Amino acid sequence: MKKFLILLLILVAIGAVAVVTCPDRLAHKDAVMSVVNEKINEEITPEKNGEGLAVFGVALSSSIIEYALDKHLTVKNHFVYSEGFLMRDGSSERLSVGVFGHVFTFSKEDLDRMLDGMK
Repeated sequence: MKKFLILLLILVAIGAVAVVTCPDRLAHKDAVMSVVNEKINEEITPEKNGEGLAVFGVALSSSIIEYALDKHLTVKNHFVYSEGFLMRDGSSERLSVGVFGHVFTFSKEDLDRMLDGMK
């Protein structure tokens, strides 16, 4: 009986920590923007595009993506974890999952596949 109570107490404590540290909308947006900005910085470089154009391109691309996320990112909070969805044309696509204060997103390779599918 004692082991059961200890196990139950541990599970309740883990659940409470998950609820308290569940990432919010801003954490999901920041995590997605981080991956997108890494990809933009890889694609738009001074060697490929020239110094001035590269700086302008990175700034413009980041601003456009941030605006789109502000408008179309929806986060569903499930108390112990949360999911970030991109809502477009009546459908949704999962972008991120957050748990214990960390947001897991797609990788740069997944971003390449998504962009190839939009062409």
